[in-house]
Amino acid sequence: MAGVIQKIRDKAGLAVLLIGVSLLIFILTDLLQSNAFIREAIWGSSDVVARIGKMEIRYAEYNELYERAKRNQGDINDPFAEEQIRSAVWQQLLSDRLYEQEAEMAGLQVSNAEVYDMFVSDNPHPLVMQVFSQGGQTYDKERVKQILSQAESNPEIARQVREFEDYLVQTRLREKYDALLKAAAYVPVPLATYQNSLENTTLNFSYLAVSYSAVADSLFSVSEGDIKRYYNEHKGEYLIREPERTLRYVVIFKEPSKSDSEAVFQRILALKEPFEKTKEDSIFAAGNSDFPIDYSYKRWPDLPNELRDSIRFAGQVIGPYMTDQGYALAKVDTIVKDTQPVYRLRHIMIGKGLDSVAARKRADSLYRALRPEKFAEAANQFSEDWQTKFSSGELGWYTATGRFGSGFYEALSKAPVGRIYGVIASDQGYHIVEVQEKEDRKARIAVIVKEIIPSSQTISQLRQKAQQVAREAKTSLDDAAQKVGLSPRVSPTIRPSSPTIPALAGAREVIQWAFEHEAGEISGVLETSNAFVIAQILSAAEPPYRSWESVRDQIEPKARNQLKAEYIRRRIENQISSLEQARQAYGPGAYVNKAENTLYGGMAVPGMGMEPKVLGVAAGLQPNQLSSIIEGTNGVYVLQLVEKKSPDPVTEEAARSYATGQTNTQANLLSGRFIEAQKERLGIEDRRYRFGF
Repeated sequence: MAGVIQKIRDKAGLAVLLIGVSLLIFILTDLLQSNAFIREAIWGSSDVVARIGKMEIRYAEYNELYERAKRNQGDINDPFAEEQIRSAVWQQLLSDRLYEQEAEMAGLQVSNAEVYDMFVSDNPHPLVMQVFSQGGQTYDKERVKQILSQAESNPEIARQVREFEDYLVQTRLREKYDALLKAAAYVPVPLATYQNSLENTTLNFSYLAVSYSAVADSLFSVSEGDIKRYYNEHKGEYLIREPERTLRYVVIFKEPSKSDSEAVFQRILALKEPFEKTKEDSIFAAGNSDFPIDYSYKRWPDLPNELRDSIRFAGQVIGPYMTDQGYALAKVDTIVKDTQPVYRLRHIMIGKGLDSVAARKRADSLYRALRPEKFAEAANQFSEDWQTKFSSGELGWYTATGRFGSGFYEALSKAPVGRIYGVIASDQGYHIVEVQEKEDRKARIAVIVKEIIPSSQTISQLRQKAQQVAREAKTSLDDAAQKVGLSPRVSPTIRPSSPTIPALAGAREVIQWAFEHEAGEISGVLETSNAFVIAQILSAAEPPYRSWESVRDQIEPKARNQLKAEYIRRRIENQISSLEQARQAYGPGAYVNKAENTLYGGMAVPGMGMEPKVLGVAAGLQPNQLSSIIEGTNGVYVLQLVEKKSPDPVTEEAARSYATGQTNTQANLLSGRFIEAQKERLGIEDRRYRFGF
């Protein structure tokens, strides 16, 4: 018997070992598959979050900047706010690195002495003045020096100063390099004069036009070859710098159930009696509310309708009632009389203009003739206050700081409620008013709000629903969504740098999945902060160009217009000795018109719309000369120039002014386009989505 027991023990030990190994393999496999950072580190890939040219941004560096930004923003529990921080950190880091590379090549540096001067010189940096002027204080050089000296013995102050110094250094490098860029801009006086003359040249010409819309689409079958040909001829229009995806996705929101709402209602209802009994209203409210409380005095019109219509006495508890945040209880602490009442009113204003006496007479005449039932009609017809003219003169609740000044406000105290009163003078004009309500009460109210959120049971049920959709979506996403009463959404184009996806908060898992899979693939259940998602990749594009398949719908109408242009050309190309002859040769659908005073420096042509080719051809014609056939954006055209008017010669002073203005414009353009130009030159590989950023 003992031998048998020993054998069982031996076998059991082996079984336990095998089970333990299996569990370990399962856990490690799940961990590696779900965590991109660990997966890449172990499998020998890199921890590179992004590449800017040859410069690599690694996980540790980026994560430190991200955590610092979150720490500086304080306690954040909002997925959309976190996405904004992620985006801001990336844009700041990208800008810093692009400037660093160029600044280093240019030999630009920021010395320690320069940084110190930015803090405490007679001309400190504006950012330093801003930071050390917070909290109602003014910038004081000696106080700043004292703080800097404290950093030597206080690690927390040292950390904050070091982070601020880093930011100042990057800012100063950008300022120096921007100054170099702007100094490189120069437009000579002759060139500026010529450019000004060109931009202000006006063109008068007649034209024959055949709009593409005048030719039936049904006449032209666009083949795959036509689409590919157009794509290859215009490939530059589909250049991209980073991968792109378009998704169809089903969203199951993490919304509370009816039972969740009822449970919250019961919890807040249980607070009503102790809330009535407590003497410490604000403390009780702060301790029981899911949101910070505002215990300041509120004017009566500023109170929610539920309170304004229900308040009867101090000490009264109102609710529970529903708000945008959840169920609320409110306790009235104090009701006081406001020294500056507010008035809900409407008015008719006659502007003073150049003749205030005549304006006053018009206002008096209108006041005498005005009947109460005609006030709204008269305001819409006669009032010269354009902010309220077409809304029956409604000003809403008017306060002592209103836009018509103190005299107007003080005069309202004499106006009877519910009757027309006038005429009141203000700096802007003369007013006829009707005070609809007057309110001189303020109240201090403690409000408890309990947020209605889905319970763990509700989340579990929603997850199961999403898993059901995911299983059935392997056959058809549309059918799977329809079975649960949902419709798939289509995302805009998303990129690795996209901060979010419409309706989804904290969508990094969805974005990460999208860029790790190919077009046509359907996901399992992906989770965001506010929803469960099942997604399908509609289209996928990789740099440098979008594929012709992914832009087929955009290309097809353009390719059809090309075929239409060839058709129109064949009908008129041998019949253009005059515009009228060409019109007759084409027949119905063609017309002759004139474009007068068309500005060459503009973009649009009267009667045509945006047609830059037409402007370019027209500027090169001689009077009465017919152009060749132009295939434009909206149709096919033939032009005949009538007249080209150039502006009169300018004085030397005006010419120098043009040169200065154009130089400044070019300087600002150089600075503004630097980031985009650097991105294009160096190439940006954004892999943040792999690390959950």
